[in-house]
Amino acid sequence: MSLDQIVQTLGLPGVVLGTALEGEGVAFLAGIFAHRGLFHFEAAALAAACGAVITDNVMFAIGRFAGQTRLARKILDHQRVSGLRDMVQRHQTKAILGFRFVYGLKTVAPVLIANSPVSWARFAALDAMAVLVWAHLFVGIGFVVGTAIEQLFGEMKLELHVAIAAGLFLAVAGGTW
Repeated sequence: MSLDQIVQTLGLPGVVLGTALEGEGVAFLAGIFAHRGLFHFEAAALAAACGAVITDNVMFAIGRFAGQTRLARKILDHQRVSGLRDMVQRHQTKAILGFRFVYGLKTVAPVLIANSPVSWARFAALDAMAVLVWAHLFVGIGFVVGTAIEQLFGEMKLELHVAIAAGLFLAVAGGTW
């Protein structure tokens, strides 16, 4: 089965599941696929946003309902975490809108926010706004990179196109990290 067939078989539900499990890399690939005409750009961005919203709300639920256990309290009260927790509580709106854009906070921030006085409805609304921006950004980067690769190397098989794009993504992500 070719990559084209796999992408067409999994479709946008695959983007939702992929971004729920991984995030940026899948959203970036969705942009490459949108560039290649396998998805509409906006549909790819909305699918990526749905996956990210699911993950954020699951992590919030874990923080809200499991955050009161003895093990969770021990972790949340740890010196390194408590400073971040205090900052999140002082700047709730900024924390909700910004955590998705800070590498390493995507999983832990919703748990910390859930242990603050923020209501789930407020978290969900602010998170949805941030996730829409995030999804459009990463799908857009994938789309632009896909266009640039095609302009540099001409039309090529999807597998090679994705391999070059993934290499560039990993090089930039590694350099940034």
